Amino acid sequence: MRERLPVPRSRRGLLIAAVVLLIALGGAAAGLILSLGTASADGRSLARANFPGYQVAFRYPSAWHREDWCWSGTAVFPVTLLTTADAVPPCREPTALAAGTSFPPPQLLGSDGVAVWWASADGRALVGVKPNARVGGEPARITVRRGAYSGVTCVGKGAATRVLSAEIRGPSSSVPRFHVGAVICGPDLASGEADARQMLASVRFTR
Repeated sequence: MRERLPVPRSRRGLLIAAVVLLIALGGAAAGLILSLGTASADGRSLARANFPGYQVAFRYPSAWHREDWCWSGTAVFPVTLLTTADAVPPCREPTALAAGTSFPPPQLLGSDGVAVWWASADGRALVGVKPNARVGGEPARITVRRGAYSGVTCVGKGAATRVLSAEIRGPSSSVPRFHVGAVICGPDLASGEADARQMLASVRFTR
C-alpha cells in the first residue's frame, strides 16, 4: 500500500522540483542532440546528402535546392547540384540527337545566392595538385578567386562573384578524386563562402 500513501508536504515539494529539473534537462539534452544533427553553427537547418555509390556524405543548408545528376561522362562523373536559384534546367541525359544538360547547368543567382556542384573525377588522385587542407580526413586543395564562372551568373544588387574550388583525394581507387565547385554571390560573400566551407568540413567518406 506504500504507493497509495500521501507524500509529506516537504518531500512533495522536493519531488516536484526534481521532476521539473529532469524534464528541463531532458529537453535541453534533446535540443542539443537535434542542433548537433540538423543545425549549422548559426542555428540554420541543415540537410544531409548521402551517396553510397561514391562513398561520400555531407551536410548543406536545407534552404538550398538539390538535384542529383542523371548522366555520367567518361572522365568526369557529375554527382549533384545544390543551388539557391529559383529555376534550373532539369537534368537530361544526352541522346543521339541532343546533348545532355550541361554541368553545372545555366542558372541565375540572386543577391547572396550560392550554387555548388560535386563531381567525381577519373584518374590518379591529386596528380599535380599541392594540398593545402584536409576534407573528410583526405588531402585537398581549396582555392578562392574573384571573377565569373561560365553559365552561373550573379544578378541583382551587389552582384560581385566569388568562385571556390576544391580538389579532394577520394576514399578509394574506385573513387580516386572529387571536384567541388561553388559560385558565391554578393553582397555578403563571406556568408556564402562560410556555408560552402562548412559543407566541406562536414564531409565523411565511407570505405
